Amino acid sequence: MSRQNAEENLKNFAKELKLPDVAFDQNNTCILFVDGEFSLHLTYEEHSDRLYVYAPLLDGLPDNTQRKLLLYEKLLEGSMLGGQMAGGGVGVATKEQLILMHCVLDMKYAETNLLKAFAQLFIETVVKWRTVCADICAGREPSVDTMPQMPQTGGGMQPPPSGIRA
Repeated sequence: MSRQNAEENLKNFAKELKLPDVAFDQNNTCILFVDGEFSLHLTYEEHSDRLYVYAPLLDGLPDNTQRKLLLYEKLLEGSMLGGQMAGGGVGVATKEQLILMHCVLDMKYAETNLLKAFAQLFIETVVKWRTVCADICAGREPSVDTMPQMPQTGGGMQPPPSGIRA
């Protein structure tokens, strides 16, 4: 049942983005490309009935130790209780020189539009954090605020990013 729910969530998300033929591969993963800038990974884990949503924030850690420390401090501060990471967190793979932002959606009882509703916030948050990471690596103060913004009144969902493709 949860696998079917994850597939329905993916189908509804793809429909919203007007993407045909989006599905999980043999590894239960679907990779979408956002505005030609980064990849959005969706992996369904059958044993836990969870959909993992993750994207790279940085591919290549700074060589400068001080900048690396500042980067780690900023990421840890932002991921505390998921407050600035869309409810998720961040992981660092030092060997692979990679930083990922991730969130988990429980598919067991989720509505079939949960991914569609959540993805916009996640993508916007990834874009902000990618900018922060790039700024710190370049020795600049972060040029964007990562604090969550209060929703604007007027209701309705914002249009999805225009450049997402499978």
